[in-house]
Amino acid sequence: MTKEEILAGESEVLEFKRDVPEQSIKFIKTVVAFANGKGGTIVFGVDDKTHKIVGIKKSEVFQKADIIADTIFNSCEPKIRPIINLQEIDKRYIIVVTVPSGMQQPYYIKSRGITEGTFVRVAATTREAERYMLKELVLEGENESYDQQPIGEIVTKEEVENLCDKVYDFTAATLSKKERAALRRPTVNQLISWKLLKKEGRSLEATNGFRLLQGKNEDFPDAKIQCAVFKGRTRGDFLKRQNMEGPLFEQIESAYQFVMRNLPIQSKVKGLFRHDTSLLPESAVREAIANAVCHRSYLIPRKVQVALYDDRLEVTSPGTLCRDITLEKMREGMSSVRNKGIAETFIYMRIVETWGSGIPNIYKAMQESGLPEPVMQDFYGDFRMTLYWEREFPKTTQKTTQKTTQKTTQKTTQKISERELKILEVIKENSGFSRNEIAGALGDITPDGVKYHLSSLQKKRLLKRVGGRKEGYWKVLMQQLSADAEKAGSAEMTLDEINAEIAAARRGK
Repeated sequence: MTKEEILAGESEVLEFKRDVPEQSIKFIKTVVAFANGKGGTIVFGVDDKTHKIVGIKKSEVFQKADIIADTIFNSCEPKIRPIINLQEIDKRYIIVVTVPSGMQQPYYIKSRGITEGTFVRVAATTREAERYMLKELVLEGENESYDQQPIGEIVTKEEVENLCDKVYDFTAATLSKKERAALRRPTVNQLISWKLLKKEGRSLEATNGFRLLQGKNEDFPDAKIQCAVFKGRTRGDFLKRQNMEGPLFEQIESAYQFVMRNLPIQSKVKGLFRHDTSLLPESAVREAIANAVCHRSYLIPRKVQVALYDDRLEVTSPGTLCRDITLEKMREGMSSVRNKGIAETFIYMRIVETWGSGIPNIYKAMQESGLPEPVMQDFYGDFRMTLYWEREFPKTTQKTTQKTTQKTTQKTTQKISERELKILEVIKENSGFSRNEIAGALGDITPDGVKYHLSSLQKKRLLKRVGGRKEGYWKVLMQQLSADAEKAGSAEMTLDEINAEIAAARRGK
């Protein structure tokens, strides 16, 4: 533990305690939450409000370290064995307790029982696990998949044959004649091998995944896709909206068609003919929606959301990343499949290629189309994939502002990095976020790194802090650099306009 890490403040994986509290329950909650998540560190001897190293008396530090170890061992179930180290910083002693991510989830406080004693980490706070979170922890601890859990309902032969027919027909319709000839219709044994059906004597028992693929919406009211087109670049006025229901694979296709119908097109003239193409690669759109449906948590009472704005597509699915997966690992193709039976079905149907291939395919498609990298966010129980495209300036203003815009964009692109743009995007959606929460939303940067970029953005007059540390919020702004703006006085520029100018600058390169 370094002094710089302490000064950066608390985060999803770091918490401070001024001293070892007499009531051990205050820090045991955090120990349990770390074990139920990605692990974390508690530092005793640091003020949690000021981040000042107050230290622990040298005469007491060994005794208190023993108390911490005994309390954790005796209070938690299953047993948690942290790594406890003593450090000296600025001639003051601190106790550093590192809690590993557990393999026997859920962990809970023994005296409270599993229902009331299970805690999880959300950003820089420790919270009691909700009922659906507890179910997810149980499944993850047992290495089980929710969609493969039997539900105690016997299915008829007709139901099974009907689903096999639907899966085959849907798949065959997407293939060439040669590919269709090689396609084999799924069988009962195949559904059993995917654990979508469970044998009970001579009967077959349905699983959650079987019902989801059937499209039993009455059993899963939130297993739907909400699609919407918004006016402008913020979530405000609806232009269109539609809920997709039914079998999961039909929902994906319907949502994909909704996006492609409403996605702006760009025209290019080749020879005597004009060619219209969508602003986003079709494969990236389909992969983003399929990935959301395949990997979402069906225990969380929220729907997949597909939202179109003037500059981007957002696909948001309920459920954070599994504990052993990071955003960087996803980009490289590593995957921890939440719904294994559904994933196997989607692989058969060519909706997805193989486990973990979706995210790299999206990055590749966007890169080949000359578009910005996708933005991935893992925050507050949801995962979001955002795909941006470049937009032209309105023709009515292009001639009058062309010269000043070119000057502005040249200066702007020199100032704003991709990392800073991502931070501005998070702040735009969540102006009250702290450094720790911004770091948690991005997933691949430390709070200390966020602090550095926030300071840089403020110096560049792209960001302003309004109010104090606790009650204040961030405001995205930018001083106009054109002569007209100087005459008119200072004006604010939104993040959307910044993105548009950067896009224009890129097109000019």
